[in-house]
Amino acid sequence: MKLINCYVSSFGNLKDFSYEFGDKLNTVKEENGWGKSTFASFIKAMFYGLDDAKRAIEYNERKRFTPWNSTEKFGGSLTFEWGGKPYKVERFFGAKSSDDVVKLYDINSGKTYTEGSAVEDLGKRIFSIDEEGFLSTTYFSQKDFEIKSNSSITSKFNEVSEVSDSAAFDKAMKTLDDKIKELKARGDKGRIAELKRQIIAAGDDEERIKRSVQAIDGLKKDLETLEEESAALDKNIKELTVKLQAAGKTEAANERKKRYDAVNSELSEIQSKMSAAEKTLNGKPLAVSQISDCERCIINLRDVSAKEEAAISDLASYGESGFAGGTADNSAKKSAPWLRYSVITIAGLFVVAGAALAVLGRLWGLALIAAGLVFGAAVAVNFITAKNKTLRENKGVFALKEIYERKSREAEAYKDGRIKLTEGLDVFFSEFVFSAGESAYEQKLTALKDALKTREECAAKIAKAQAEIVELENAGIKSAADGTESVSELNDKLKIATEWYKNKASEAERIKMRINALEAAAETLFDTENKKARLKEELADSEKQFKILTLTAEYLKNADETLKIKYRAPLQASLNKYVKMIAGKDIAASIDTDMKVSVNITGAERETEYFSKGYRNLFEICKRFALTDILFTGEKPFIILDDPFCDFDDEKVAAATELIKRLSEEYQILYFICHESRRV
Repeated sequence: MKLINCYVSSFGNLKDFSYEFGDKLNTVKEENGWGKSTFASFIKAMFYGLDDAKRAIEYNERKRFTPWNSTEKFGGSLTFEWGGKPYKVERFFGAKSSDDVVKLYDINSGKTYTEGSAVEDLGKRIFSIDEEGFLSTTYFSQKDFEIKSNSSITSKFNEVSEVSDSAAFDKAMKTLDDKIKELKARGDKGRIAELKRQIIAAGDDEERIKRSVQAIDGLKKDLETLEEESAALDKNIKELTVKLQAAGKTEAANERKKRYDAVNSELSEIQSKMSAAEKTLNGKPLAVSQISDCERCIINLRDVSAKEEAAISDLASYGESGFAGGTADNSAKKSAPWLRYSVITIAGLFVVAGAALAVLGRLWGLALIAAGLVFGAAVAVNFITAKNKTLRENKGVFALKEIYERKSREAEAYKDGRIKLTEGLDVFFSEFVFSAGESAYEQKLTALKDALKTREECAAKIAKAQAEIVELENAGIKSAADGTESVSELNDKLKIATEWYKNKASEAERIKMRINALEAAAETLFDTENKKARLKEELADSEKQFKILTLTAEYLKNADETLKIKYRAPLQASLNKYVKMIAGKDIAASIDTDMKVSVNITGAERETEYFSKGYRNLFEICKRFALTDILFTGEKPFIILDDPFCDFDDEKVAAATELIKRLSEEYQILYFICHESRRV
């Protein structure tokens, strides 16, 4: 097995890179950061793909080697010889494993393989070990030297030992481990623990159901008591309902009697008021229009009386001043008496007509009297005003006398009007009956208004009261006998009894539901007992199966251990050979079946952790060389050394490089370094 050439299209920081491999030692010396570890990872990825199971970028190869600022696929090709035939593998990687594309070319036949067993697990098919085993043998990474025992290395031991079904061992062990974990795992997990929990739960269900069965009898007794109490309450409710109806009728009859008495009392009061009003009205059919006419006459009387008083006051002032002697204009003297008599005559006609009508009981006759007086006074005033102009022109001795006489006539006319209005009002009010305190016309008018209003209101109220009395009499107004309990008391009792009844009914319903649920649960007792028995049988079978599987796994592991023990001696001899070649002295190193190395120091075994990092790396490198010798007895693989001696001192570096030179005669070696001192 050897590498021929490779082409890196894009992988990490490598781009458009080619390399031709020599048959023996291939040394790549470049500065740190050039991409030596990336180149080594590229070769591994061509056979095994990329490991992207881990999240950390340091260990997630897909993230680490995806080129920056690029969304295109990355990868390349590698040409190698295997079994004496040349092949070319081409891999390109995407954002996830499902995007990856792999092709295998058979250069001699020209065939191309893109799927199936030819390209799946290509590295394992070629090296007979998986990626973990590859990284533990022929791939020397400077960051991870330690080798741990794994199934891939065990399988390789089987292959070397010509055990025909080495894969069956791994498969059998995995099947056994999976089945054992399925039955019993850490943290109280697995089928056995689950069965135990189910058995406990079934037992709890069984006990709960049995307690439920025992509780049913008690609940039925409680239900019987509740039903008896409910029946008694129901009977009490019916009795209270009958009593309440009777009490309602009694109280209704009593209320009607009370109302009947109250309405009769109110009717008496209204009739009394009606009688008082009729007494004032003296049985006369007084109309609202008559009241209005009377109001106007009283207003006119106040007006005429006021004007009469004013005229008398004026006469008094003229009388005190006396008359001035002299002659007057003859035409004025002649005309004054005629006009005066004309005015008096017209006013007198109004007064006489009004008086006649007033006597007949027509109040508007009083209005005619007042109108005549007012008209006469107005004409007189107008005449006097005109005459004054003449008197001013006539500068005679009779001027003041004329004024005095005119004032006297005015006062007389107002007096006559007042007397006629008074006589008319007296005649009108004489038809009605007033109290001693109602002497003034205004008081009498107010009394008539009140009496008229009272009569109208009382008439309506009397009609309403009489109708209600008839209605009450029709309904029955006899006093009913008082019951021992009132409606309110009976209502309170009925409310309490009803509430109790509801509570009892609700409690009874709850108990019925509980009984039904318990009876339904009781019906599952048989199934629960069967389930518990079945689970116990299954648990016994599982525990028996677990014991058998555990013993089987133990036997297989012992067989595996025996196989490792068989190769422990030659592996240890090869290990000590390489340790002496690099260290330059004999060191009693020992290796166990788990690939752990220990060293005998002054008669005591010491693990490699007690040594310096340089020595620890020395033991691990030698262990890898020893494993390579033992595992690959047929076609030798290539070896990748990614600067594994960086922690060695000068003496050990010299010995290690000498070892590489000797190994390169047997193996194709790809040796990466960054310093000239470690060149072979």
